[in-house]
Amino acid sequence: GALWMCIVLNPHCKLEQKASWLKQLKKWNSVDVCPWEDGNPGNEIPILTNALPQGANANQENMGQCKSLEYQHLPAHKFLEEGESYLTLAVEVALIGLGQQRIMPDGLYAQEKVCRNEEQLISKLQEIELDDTLVKTFRKQAVFLLEAGPYSGLGEVTHRESVPMHTFAKYLFTSLLPHDAELAYKTALRAMRLLVLESTPPSGDMSRPHHIASVVPNRYPRWFTLSHIESQQCELASTMLTAAKGDVRRLETVLESIQKNIHSSSHIFKLAQDAFKIATLMDSLPDITLLKVSLELGLQ
Repeated sequence: GALWMCIVLNPHCKLEQKASWLKQLKKWNSVDVCPWEDGNPGNEIPILTNALPQGANANQENMGQCKSLEYQHLPAHKFLEEGESYLTLAVEVALIGLGQQRIMPDGLYAQEKVCRNEEQLISKLQEIELDDTLVKTFRKQAVFLLEAGPYSGLGEVTHRESVPMHTFAKYLFTSLLPHDAELAYKTALRAMRLLVLESTPPSGDMSRPHHIASVVPNRYPRWFTLSHIESQQCELASTMLTAAKGDVRRLETVLESIQKNIHSSSHIFKLAQDAFKIATLMDSLPDITLLKVSLELGLQ
């Protein structure tokens, strides 16, 4: 599926080739069992030098396929069927790749590469000005990622050692906030978790719902980038606090999420300071709810 996505998005292909591929894909889709590939059915498959993952590490493949879709080189305004353009398709593929659940790889270099690839792809996305069509794409993917099963890093249940979604969720949050605040908060709050630091309380013990694990269990693989990940989690929380100023219900929800999911005392203290600054920014009266949030976090 990923390979065919790369092939059909190639802007240099002829219409006859695309028509032939479409016919072939429809033929395959109509049978119950995937057929054996019958080689090249008379059409030259385009050479996609950068379209395939280069590394052997499976954890890099999703991001590598997405990064190869250099949509700034595509004819962005060339529209396809039903109003879609190469740009909207490329953005959608990027969002799918960023949101996929993937296990943190082993080793410092591989873990740093995960962070770097994600940040580079988000940086490219930030160059695009969102229009109504792209906002619709963002909404569709956010809803899908929240409701999807184990393939989604924003699904209801994720593996304890899956790569956290804080950086991606912060980008989704800021992009969606002016258009669909409810969906923006739902996405960001779901992404706040950091399961690798969670410790399981004894069976039946519900007295400490916000139990804080002070140390990372010494287990394989080691998360060398944990301090960076915790910083990104803190940035996501601070972004939500800033946006929620003046909204009592949302501030209480964000506070609860911080108390439940952030395990670093220094980051909780930083958020207490952030909340105080945000509450007293303007010349007008300070935001009382935010001051209470600041006090709660400071005490914690």
